[in-house]
Amino acid sequence: MAEARDEPPEPIANGAQENLEADATATQGAQPIEEKQDEEMEPLKLLCGVCETDTPKYKCPRCYLPYCSVACNKVHREVHAGEPITAPPPPKPAPTTEAADDSAVRGRKFRHPWQTLQHSEELQWLFSKYPRLPSQLLQIHAATQPPPVQKPKIPASLLRDLPPQDQSNGWDKDKGIERGKEALRRARKADGEDGEALREYSELVLHFMEEARERKGL
Repeated sequence: MAEARDEPPEPIANGAQENLEADATATQGAQPIEEKQDEEMEPLKLLCGVCETDTPKYKCPRCYLPYCSVACNKVHREVHAGEPITAPPPPKPAPTTEAADDSAVRGRKFRHPWQTLQHSEELQWLFSKYPRLPSQLLQIHAATQPPPVQKPKIPASLLRDLPPQDQSNGWDKDKGIERGKEALRRARKADGEDGEALREYSELVLHFMEEARERKGL
């Protein structure tokens, strides 16, 4: 019997061989394609220019640097120590009409800090942020007022010969101020949003008082 011989494999056609070599060469340096995900860019958060931690609420009246609190304002004031204070422009004459538009004086700096506070955009922002703040301030103001006069239970005809009674119940102006301060202290220590509102309001008052002192050069 004739022995079976291993036959050599048939050669690959020239065209197919060239295609295989081209594919191998192309895949040697190829790297897997990575899918790129669009990273959402977080918006830049404006921070206090002094502590660079909290959100600013006010601006320096000289260089307009934003800052977050009265404490940061005191630190920043050292930067302007010794600088001449530019006198503010004279205020425009008030409108002659009785119903003056509040928007015309919104943001104006007055000599008295309480007037500046009353027409400030910051106060309106606090009122919109804390809707209960106006009623809280009214309650504190009520604590400074004298107690209501109580009508005597004795008929007036029997009181004619009696000395007049003291209707003040021991109240005077100094006592009213002291009661108002105590009401403010209690309100600032309150928990939750009510206490936070009064604390921010107190900071705003101090801010405008500091500004008024700076304008006077004190």
